[in-house]
Order: sequence, then C-alpha cells, then structure tokens
Amino acid sequence: MSKSKARRKRDYVLRNTGRDVTSLRSTLPDFSIMERTTKTKKETLAKDQTKHKKRSPHERDIPLSRDRFYFNYPPI
Repeated sequence: MSKSKARRKRDYVLRNTGRDVTSLRSTLPDFSIMERTTKTKKETLAKDQTKHKKRSPHERDIPLSRDRFYFNYPPI
C-alpha cells in the first residue's frame, strides 16, 4: 500500500529534524464522543409545548385578532 501525503510529511520531519510529531498528539479527541440519539415521543411533545411563545396548541390555531388580547381601548 502507498503512504498517504500526511504520512510522507511526518516521515520527512522525523528524518530531517529527528522530532516525532505523533508524540505531540493529545490522548483526548478534538470532537464530542457523546452518542446522539433520536428524541423520544415524550421529549418531542415537551419541546412543542415550549415553542411559539409558550402558547398552548389550541391557542395557536386561533387567528390573531383583537379579541385575543386585552387592551384598555374603548369598544368600537
């Protein structure tokens, strides 16, 4: 098998400077190793209840009108 470009560069640095760049690597990964899972039905419903200014699902279906809000305006 052929060597990768990165491997050739590492070998070149080791040959010329005597420094092993693989020893500079960290033991911890640079990315998150947390396993991601799909949300459960319960989590999805809980998220829906907190969206859209925390209105109830029934309230979202009511169109925005003057009757929906309380103002101190005189009646028309």
